[in-house]
Amino acid sequence: MRHIIVRAAAFTTIIGGASIAFAFSTGPPAVETGAFKVQNKGAESSCRVCHTANPLGIPSGINDPSGRLRILDVPANYFPGQTYTLRVHLEHTWDPMPPDPLRWDFELQAVQASTGDSAGIWILAPNAPPDTFKIVKSTSISVYKNRRYVEHTRNPADPVDPNGSTHYGELGPVEWHVQWKAPPGDSGKIYFFAAGNSANGDGQASSSGDFIFTTVESTMGASNVDVPGHPAVLQLRTGLDPPYPNPMVKCTGISFTIAKGGLVDVSVYDLQGRKVRTALHEFREAGSHSTFWDGRGDDRRFVANGMYLVRLTAPDGRRVSQKVALAR
Repeated sequence: MRHIIVRAAAFTTIIGGASIAFAFSTGPPAVETGAFKVQNKGAESSCRVCHTANPLGIPSGINDPSGRLRILDVPANYFPGQTYTLRVHLEHTWDPMPPDPLRWDFELQAVQASTGDSAGIWILAPNAPPDTFKIVKSTSISVYKNRRYVEHTRNPADPVDPNGSTHYGELGPVEWHVQWKAPPGDSGKIYFFAAGNSANGDGQASSSGDFIFTTVESTMGASNVDVPGHPAVLQLRTGLDPPYPNPMVKCTGISFTIAKGGLVDVSVYDLQGRKVRTALHEFREAGSHSTFWDGRGDDRRFVANGMYLVRLTAPDGRRVSQKVALAR
């Protein structure tokens, strides 16, 4: 019998080249919602960067059909200064069911379409279990420095509730209830981007077989101010962003934009021009997308430290490359 299950994930923190245990981190880093490009902010990576497929290649990619993530109760039109309770709903069917207690988590942000920066504020009060949250942000030198992310919490030192809002061992579907206060004025269109993790509780991230889901919703100001539309309908230029993080220890995110839809290939080559890994070979619509490389070759074995080239071959035939250094 199949069971719908959702569990919280583990993320890696890299400090001075050493990785903290994935399954016991206190939450994901910023800029992991899988958001598409908005204004001068490129597409974000997602938790799939580190939570990769197991040796059998399961799951095959992000947003597997066995589950989905939704942001519920987003108003069609928001009123300035009003507070709204949003529901982040994550469901996933595990088959077979993992032997370890499940964990699950999320990261959510609100982005103003006209600026690419955060819109409104997240209200944490009363911030009590099971809806205990925290706010994370990127570094002050990042293009995403004006974005704020609300996410689940975990505090292993807390004797009463060490697992926070990860809903440790629970069956799904599951929901978080998050309060968002709209901007004080009409800021036009606002996107809500979210990522969720249905993890198998094995204490690993890389090669663990965790399932990552992303989604997006939007709302307009009550006065219906006209703002730029979805980037996919605007004039696009094919491009490949520098991989991040770089140098990479366990995995790196790869974001790119294609001007027309079609077959996309993202592959990794060594400096001698030999293909090491096909990171993505799929049909994609015009717009901004992302994938990742986990430092392995097509044979699933870890490759040697050194410099590599990430090459995008777009549907229009254009090729773009970026360098990435692997340093375990």
